[in-house]
Amino acid sequence: MNDMLNPLIQFLRPISPLAWIPLAILWFGIGDKPAIFLIFLASFFSLVMATTIAVQSINPIYFQVAANFNFNRLELLSKIIIPAITPEVITALRLTVAVAWLVVVAAEMIAVQSGLGYLILDARNALRMDYVMVGMIMIGVIGLLLDLMMQKFSRLKWTAH
Repeated sequence: MNDMLNPLIQFLRPISPLAWIPLAILWFGIGDKPAIFLIFLASFFSLVMATTIAVQSINPIYFQVAANFNFNRLELLSKIIIPAITPEVITALRLTVAVAWLVVVAAEMIAVQSGLGYLILDARNALRMDYVMVGMIMIGVIGLLLDLMMQKFSRLKWTAH
């Protein structure tokens, strides 16, 4: 499965989510749907890569133990794989949230007529640099709050180790 999907993922992964904006608008129209699609693109490939690498990094002894205990697929997934990969996936999720936030703001500048990105662009056109600065500060504050939230989320006890 990895051999089939990896070339496609590696082909699509470096394409900036912002490059997809014209197609997203064509496919989904103006509004929230294109932005959701762009956020999905910004997040999906990083999470797939992190999850794949985390699964490949599981100590093979864990799988031998699971085989010795005759784990079925559900037990293998719930008792071995998910606990083993959760810390890496949570870290990737934290990084992905930051990238997704950048894409949201950039998409607002290009594809919608609301949000902080639109505020900054509109303020720039009106030569209102005070609004531009307020928009930039708000983006930073929200980004900081998102990261703090993800830090708290990542500190929760996720594995039995």
